[in-house]
Amino acid sequence: MIRTYSNSSGKFVLDGEHLGALDTAVWVDVLRPTRDEESALERAFGIGVPTLAEMSEIELSSRLYSEDGAHFLTANMLSRTDDDMVKVSPITFILTGDKVITVRYEEPRAIDAFVARCLKSGTYSADQILIGILEGIIERIGDLLERAGHDLDMLSEKVFFTQAPASVRHAAAAKEAKAKSSTPNARQCDFQAVLVEVGHKGDLISKIQDSLISLQRLLAFDSSLASERKPGKTIDHRIKTLAVDVQALRDHAGFLTQKINFLLDATLGMINIQQTAIIKIFSVAAVVFLPPTLIASIYGMNYKYMPELDWAYGYPIALALMVMSAVLPYLFFKWRGWL
Repeated sequence: MIRTYSNSSGKFVLDGEHLGALDTAVWVDVLRPTRDEESALERAFGIGVPTLAEMSEIELSSRLYSEDGAHFLTANMLSRTDDDMVKVSPITFILTGDKVITVRYEEPRAIDAFVARCLKSGTYSADQILIGILEGIIERIGDLLERAGHDLDMLSEKVFFTQAPASVRHAAAAKEAKAKSSTPNARQCDFQAVLVEVGHKGDLISKIQDSLISLQRLLAFDSSLASERKPGKTIDHRIKTLAVDVQALRDHAGFLTQKINFLLDATLGMINIQQTAIIKIFSVAAVVFLPPTLIASIYGMNYKYMPELDWAYGYPIALALMVMSAVLPYLFFKWRGWL
């Protein structure tokens, strides 16, 4: 699909979904172009339109270059940002004369919002359109980082501010835990769910960093073209401001990456603590039932001469010994805070 925009009567207007108004168009937006549409653009502008495979290549020579009097700038943008299942897709800006051509395969909200804002008032040059779209993309990345940071804070609260098992506390702390367990605020953390959420956040941050790196390269290349294109001091200042913003967002993304790694290690540590507490319970239970088992084993032997066999109260005495031998270790472990 091809849309052309132009300045008419002091306003930025949509000419339509065709190539009939290329002479006056200032922006040609190409969304998921077919081979016929690519050929039509190449004939109209005398340039080679990069394919999706070429746009997705990682080397700079395939993303940022000048050819046939046109400048090609490709970066990775984020779309479908309503949840953590963000998609990374390339967008190519082609600066040729006083026009800008965008070639993309996704529909991020940043571009739709920019178009809606432009159609309300004013006129725009090709450089203003380029910078405006980049500003919208970078602003959206900032919103994503802010949301990711808030979500990581919530995950941190889940991991570190939960009701710990009483078996891993001292006797005094166990009493406090028992009192808290009767309140509605006491809760246990599902660490497996936390691991899944941390993984989603890690994937999101990695995609954001990929996009920021490509944008930083694009801005550096665009800044090097300023002497040739002479976009004006205002555009040049906005390019430098965007470069500073991108670097700040990269630093913040790096901080969030460190926090994700910390939460990952902490969650795995909490899982190990839970598993250790369970094993401790089984170990203590084995020790508690060992003396009764020993007593029962002794009096279960089939020897002919055993003095206790003639006792009138031998059976209840044996039962009492088994109960006492089980209760005393339990009370001792409880007193030491091991349970």
